[in-house]
Amino acid sequence: MSESRLKQLVSQDKATIFYIHGTDRSGSTLAEVIFSKLADRAIHQPFLRVNKKLGGILRPNKQPFDADIYEMGCGLIVEQIEEILQQKNHATIFVKETTRFFHSQIWEQWIQIPEKFLFIIREPHLQHLSWLSFLTDLAYKGNGLLMTNPYKVLEKAQTTEALDIQSFRPGGPSGTIISYNLQIWQNLIRDWNMLQSRIAGSSKKLAVLDLIELRQNPEYAIGKTIEQLGFEIDNLERLNSNLMVQSQNKVFNNIVASYPSATRKIRNSNEIELLVPGEAIAPYAFSPQSQELIWRLIPLYLDLLYAPENAAMPSLQQLEGTVAGSETLKLGDIHPFVAYAIAIFHQHKNPTPEINSVLETIINGKTKTVLGEEKPNSELFGDSFAVVDAYWQEAD
Repeated sequence: MSESRLKQLVSQDKATIFYIHGTDRSGSTLAEVIFSKLADRAIHQPFLRVNKKLGGILRPNKQPFDADIYEMGCGLIVEQIEEILQQKNHATIFVKETTRFFHSQIWEQWIQIPEKFLFIIREPHLQHLSWLSFLTDLAYKGNGLLMTNPYKVLEKAQTTEALDIQSFRPGGPSGTIISYNLQIWQNLIRDWNMLQSRIAGSSKKLAVLDLIELRQNPEYAIGKTIEQLGFEIDNLERLNSNLMVQSQNKVFNNIVASYPSATRKIRNSNEIELLVPGEAIAPYAFSPQSQELIWRLIPLYLDLLYAPENAAMPSLQQLEGTVAGSETLKLGDIHPFVAYAIAIFHQHKNPTPEINSVLETIINGKTKTVLGEEKPNSELFGDSFAVVDAYWQEAD
């Protein structure tokens, strides 16, 4: 059986598996391309690839957790390992998948195999906008154009967010845009909790990386994550260069043609796209249903943002420093919600007058959002700030 063969290759030190996990639209493909430089090969969503080949969710479900798909996905990984072993004695393989695939029974089997795990997270305002944009483009046949037009996406949001995804994406996931996004976040936390309990006391390594952290200070974020995972590398700068070449040379995937435009953009980039003003989006730009969803997702996001395994969490000094690509802008000027969440973390860990000053600057500052608004952050993100406050009140 393919899973047994994969476990055998790992136990015999013929292969090491590094696994990247995240929700849809979290930045996991970008992480896959970046970190693939540390591997012999990266395999992009092998289980989803098999699922598509067999007809997606419309196929007869032979077993309650799609054990046949899991077996075939393991077989695909084994094929790649054995091809590499024809040239060398050991294969280092990166596997990237999303929470959409893994039912809890499959996840419990899968986590016995990788040696290193990286969870990628993205703050809920932008993650939901990206997810909504992707599916709105599919629903209205935008051919990628709606992915880059948040105005049009948000105009149509009240209609599209309640549509059954299968009505415009046959064979895709079931549920509405909102219900599905909530489910994949809940799966992420479920997977995280199970993994932590299973690997406690073992030599397996676990890290979290936030997409904002990665794009705020790439070299620092990559370096701290690599350290957390137990890799050693001399030249961090090379991990943020020639990403297009890297995706072509190292990432194994034969369904590139079906990628959404945003994923193709990642794979065709030369380097990490840095944070720029106008990216942040306030919850009030969304319809009421999406606003409520975002506020439900924030505590799940904070569980992982604040996890000790997030080694790239910016220090207070880094929070006050300028972000990559800018000589003047701080994170609070570009993304006040993430800046606030990080500052509140430091306030609870080590309260000082300096942190209070930083928080006051973030709350009272003004931000020009993706919709062209420039208003006080307290007005744009007040309710999202309140969810962060409530999270800590409950923790205390």
